[in-house]
Amino acid sequence: MDSDYLKATYQARFSDAELRDKQTLWSVLCEEQFQQYVPEDGTVLDLGAGYCEFSNNIRARRRIAVDLNPDTAAFAASGVEVIETNSAAMHQVPNGSVDTVFTSNFFEHLPDTDALLATLAESHRVLRPGGRFVFSTTHPF
Repeated sequence: MDSDYLKATYQARFSDAELRDKQTLWSVLCEEQFQQYVPEDGTVLDLGAGYCEFSNNIRARRRIAVDLNPDTAAFAASGVEVIETNSAAMHQVPNGSVDTVFTSNFFEHLPDTDALLATLAESHRVLRPGGRFVFSTTHPF
């Protein structure tokens, strides 16, 4: 996907006030719901990280945000590693190095079933044995 298109899409998507509200919402969601799935001494990978709401608010020794958008790094808090790549090609992340892969409202943005299956396979590759894949979606599959 064209990086200029992605940048323009993200820049037009939410106002600054909406982005602040989303960060506040995600701080509560992470604390009250999602932290239980992420070991604080482990590694978490935020798949389709977007504005890094999850990555910025979850506690983990290592936090990795994966997104195609070249502006994702501008939203990442200090300590969040951003990898600008396709979700089906996370070559920078070693096999079995992630305790939790998390994604929210991302699958519906993939172009087709093949892309979804490749993303799931790549997520499985980076997860350690016994790791968790946590996803949240409002899309009716």
